[in-house]
Amino acid sequence: MSNQTIKIRPGLYLSSFALTDKRALLEHLGTRDVYKTTLNIPYPYTEGDADWWLSRRMEAMRGQLNETTFAIREGGGKLIGSIGAEGFSPGLSHKAEIGYWLAKPYWGQGVMTETVRAFVDYALTELELLRLTAHVFEGNAASARVLEKNGFKLEGKLRKHFIKDGEFIDARLYGLLKEDLSS
Repeated sequence: MSNQTIKIRPGLYLSSFALTDKRALLEHLGTRDVYKTTLNIPYPYTEGDADWWLSRRMEAMRGQLNETTFAIREGGGKLIGSIGAEGFSPGLSHKAEIGYWLAKPYWGQGVMTETVRAFVDYALTELELLRLTAHVFEGNAASARVLEKNGFKLEGKLRKHFIKDGEFIDARLYGLLKEDLSS
């Protein structure tokens, strides 16, 4: 598979992950801030975690025509986050769940709103999906707003849906249909 690149705006783009992203993963995921807003990123985030995740990405990329998980990069190529679609088989499924994280220094600058917009367009066209969903922890208003700005609709509140650090967490389920964007 070749490295796919999606331009978001000057100085911001999506591309495939590379083994050289390990240092940036350790830097950005080594704080509790991103951990608190995500379900599947461990804390503390170790070199072993980064090695495991990157090797998993490299393996997944070998079997795909189109990328499903992208690195978010600033203009110089540094990894500052990730966005991807999970829970589907490319070419076989009509729906997927998106997930994303962004390094804390980039929060509040519109980066994720623009990134989700570009990724949604890619997922609906290149991956040929008809429905995207996203789960947001109840207290994560910023992530909910990113989705709402991109046309996602709140479809429900899921009580005690996740367990994190031994605590039950309520979540909001957001959904977007391809037809929502054309109306």
